[in-house]
Amino acid sequence: MSEVEETLERVKVQPGVEGYVICNRQGQVLRRLPSMSQAQADIYAQKMSGLSKKARGVVRDLNPKNELRYLRIRAKKHEVLVAYDQEFLVIVIQRWTPAQA
Repeated sequence: MSEVEETLERVKVQPGVEGYVICNRQGQVLRRLPSMSQAQADIYAQKMSGLSKKARGVVRDLNPKNELRYLRIRAKKHEVLVAYDQEFLVIVIQRWTPAQA
């Protein structure tokens, strides 16, 4: 099993993970969690591709020596983690519940 396959296996067995998408920089889905629909994977890929490009621009504007590597977005029910690479985006969607005080 390749290193990529091993990493994907580790990701999908983590508690709360509802899906993952690997896409190229143009937002084309290359791989997704099999239980995730293609339409849903396409939406995540398109939206996160555009958002990560904008976030990368902001980081570069603040300090040209810095580079965006990871992006984390938390909503009411989900958390989206995006790993930004030169050629690919890895998007992980997981359930999120606030800590009880």
